[in-house]
Amino acid sequence: MSIVSFDLEGDFAAFKDPSVTTNQIVTVIPSKSALIGLLGALLGVKRSNSFDSLYSEGYLNLLGQTAIGLQVHSQADKCTFFTNHRSLKEAKTKPYKTELLVNPKYTVYVKSTDEVNHALLNRLRDNQFVFSPMLGHAYCPARIPRFKEILDVKEIEPADKRVSTVLLDEVVESRCRDPGVTFDRVPDFPAKVIVERHLHHYVAEGSLNRVILRHYIPVPENGKTSVLEIENYESSLSLAKFYSVNGSNQALCLF
Repeated sequence: MSIVSFDLEGDFAAFKDPSVTTNQIVTVIPSKSALIGLLGALLGVKRSNSFDSLYSEGYLNLLGQTAIGLQVHSQADKCTFFTNHRSLKEAKTKPYKTELLVNPKYTVYVKSTDEVNHALLNRLRDNQFVFSPMLGHAYCPARIPRFKEILDVKEIEPADKRVSTVLLDEVVESRCRDPGVTFDRVPDFPAKVIVERHLHHYVAEGSLNRVILRHYIPVPENGKTSVLEIENYESSLSLAKFYSVNGSNQALCLF
């Protein structure tokens, strides 16, 4: 079992919140479907050209085969600016709010089939990608400065393990107010956490499913990585798995 990891960064990112249409509000992290799209760009998986389907067969196969983990290394700072847009209903202009994430930095962890892992490693080694990677928009080009293959990987239970990667809460909030993840801070480590709700796509029994789930995002505080200790994890949808690397007590959450 192996995991491919690579650093992902840029000057700006524009991962939009699809639930907000009147303004361009951006999120701190990309959704899993956005990261699968980025992998598809690196590997040459083309998007659907059909009006009947938003997703190509290649994209759905990649989504179903691949688990993604994400660690945030930046402070999640945002900048905001306004532009005047012409109203289609009235003879006037109205302000339109746009946000951008400033200097985003991530480490992306990819666990997929041997074929996908080998193809991804070859692309990263040669630094040659089929399509240019973007951070949510064409004016936000991405850089991939480092990568590696992690070989000593073992699946573990999450209880009492420390994490600094994004935690997926598999409990649907509209059905239960109580979170499916409980965690505590680790002494001598910061524990700054941002909670975002993302439309999460996943493939189950050959069909595409969509559900809005909470994501707990440890972000750096005062230049130090935030570390959380999991007390309890409820795997309601069987989406996330936890892995240790080189026998470490710190785990990676991949979903």
